[in-house]
Amino acid sequence: MKKEFFLKGFLIIAMINIVLISLNFDTLSLCIKPFLIPFLFLYVYLSEDFLTKKILLLALTFSWIGDVLLIFSTTNQWFFISGLLSFLTAHLFYIFLFSKLGTSKPYRKNPLFWLGIILTVFYLKSILEVLLPTLGPLKIPVSFYALTISVMLGFAWRGFISWNTSARYYILFGAIAFIASDSFLAINKFQEPINHAAILIMSTYLAAQFGIVYGVIKFNDRK
Repeated sequence: MKKEFFLKGFLIIAMINIVLISLNFDTLSLCIKPFLIPFLFLYVYLSEDFLTKKILLLALTFSWIGDVLLIFSTTNQWFFISGLLSFLTAHLFYIFLFSKLGTSKPYRKNPLFWLGIILTVFYLKSILEVLLPTLGPLKIPVSFYALTISVMLGFAWRGFISWNTSARYYILFGAIAFIASDSFLAINKFQEPINHAAILIMSTYLAAQFGIVYGVIKFNDRK
């Protein structure tokens, strides 16, 4: 199918990008970066219509804007703040998307659901304890961003517990990978440099977007 071309294209370009980063071709990898999310966008756009299609496309649009803005984040802090706000908006759309997917079976009485929520709250508390002392004027926006991605993970976990489809594995994987990517980025930027930070951040970010997008499409293909 035509849409599969764009999914395969995303995976190929993503691998090329990771290889370029590992070889320290930073400028070339940055030039390729803006072309990654559009492939996922077209993959979704060419898919059959489903309830949350527009929400997913909006999440990808703001992710792409964030990608472009963060390319210039080393030149001016406002690019970083603007990129942060773009990704914050993308995550709000992902939260809305996960909530619109509904639930297939009860989850509130499932101990695993509450265990996941407790672990998510523990993550939020831990990452803020690490970052807050070094954030300076960015304490409020970064804290709100950390809260937002934690809520996003919480909704993905709720879906994992309540959805009767294998798509839940992809969506949860994507949400966890997003948490990992953002955590690597924040610690590397505000706390201390991480070895191979660029590879860790980009590989988990691309895995996150793939997992969520493929999972949502798979979720709707079953209907």
